[in-house]
Amino acid sequence: MNNDDLIKYASDAASRGDDLFALLTSESIPIDATSTEADLRRAFRRKALTAHPDKAGDAYDPLLYERLERARDVLIHAEARAAYDNGMRAILQKKATLDAMSARRRKLVEELHQREEAAKRQKVDEEKGKQAVAAEVEAMARKGRAKLEERRRLMREAEERERAAEAAEAAEKERQKKKEEDVKMGGTGAGSEQPPAADGVNVNVNVNGGGVDYDSKIAELERKLEEKRQRKAEKERKKADKKAGSGRDKDKDKDKDNQDKPPSTSNTTRAEESKADENKAAQPPPPPQPAPAPTKEPAAPATGEPVKPTAVGGGGFAATMARLKAAQAKRDAERRNREEAEAAVAQAQSS
Repeated sequence: MNNDDLIKYASDAASRGDDLFALLTSESIPIDATSTEADLRRAFRRKALTAHPDKAGDAYDPLLYERLERARDVLIHAEARAAYDNGMRAILQKKATLDAMSARRRKLVEELHQREEAAKRQKVDEEKGKQAVAAEVEAMARKGRAKLEERRRLMREAEERERAAEAAEAAEKERQKKKEEDVKMGGTGAGSEQPPAADGVNVNVNVNGGGVDYDSKIAELERKLEEKRQRKAEKERKKADKKAGSGRDKDKDKDKDNQDKPPSTSNTTRAEESKADENKAAQPPPPPQPAPAPTKEPAAPATGEPVKPTAVGGGGFAATMARLKAAQAKRDAERRNREEAEAAVAQAQSS
C-alpha cells in the first residue's frame, strides 16, 4: 500500500473510531500511544500468530490478518500516525463535548451526525453510480465506433469491388470491340493495334498496358469521336439538302419570271443566247491537262507488322492521355493518404 492510500486508511480508521493500539495489544505485550516502533513490531508478530495462514491452521482469518498489517503500518508510519492521532483526538474531543451536554441536546447532536453520515454515504453512492453510468456509456460509445468503422470498411470494400467489376467489364467490351474492328479491317482480331485516327486525334495507344481506368477513358473518347463524326455527317447532309432546296426555289422563280416577261423580250433573250452558243463553238478547245501522279502507299515493315496510322492534330490525344495519367496518380495518392489518416484515427481511438 502506498503512502496516500495508507494516510487515507488512517483517517478513515480514526473517523470510525477504530482503536489500532487495542487491535495489536496481546496479553504478553500491551501497547499504547507511548509504545516505540520496536514494541509495535514485536506486538504485531505476536498477535499475527493467531491469524497467520501458516501458524493458525484452520483458525486462519484473512480479514483479521489484513487489519493487523494495516494497523502496524499506520502506527509506524509518521504521516499516517499523525493523521490517525489527529482524527482520534477530534473524536475524543467530540465525545467529551457530548458527555458534557444534556441528554436532549446530545440526542439532537447525534441525530445531526447520523444525517450527515447518511448524506455522505448517499453522495458516495451517487458518485459510484455516476462512474458506473459513465463507464457504461463509454463502453457503448467504443462499441458503436467499432461498428461504424467496420461498416465503413465494408462499404469501402464493396465500392472497390464494384469499381473493379465495372472497369473489368468496360475493358472486356473494349477488347471485344477492337477484335471486331480488326476482323472487319482484315486482321485476325488478336492484335493490339488501334483503328486509324479521326478528327485530328491520335488514338494509337496500347490500352492493355495503361491500366483499367485508361481503358475506360479511351473507350469514352472513342464514343465521343463517333458521336462527333455522326453530328458532322448529319450537319453536312442538312447543308446539302438546304442547298438543293435553294436551287430548286431559284429555278422556280426563274421560270415564273420568264412566264411573266412579254414575247418581244423573250425572243430577244433567245437570240442573245443563240449568238453566245455560236461564239463558244467557234473558240478552240483548251489544251489537255497532265494526269496527276499516283500517290504511293507507305511500305510495310520487313517484320510483317501492319503500318500504324499517323497521328493527326498535333498530339492532342497524347496530351489528353498524360492528363488522364496524372489525374489517376493524384486520385491514387489521395486515396492512400485518406486510408492512412483513417487508420491513424482508428488506432488513436482504440488506444
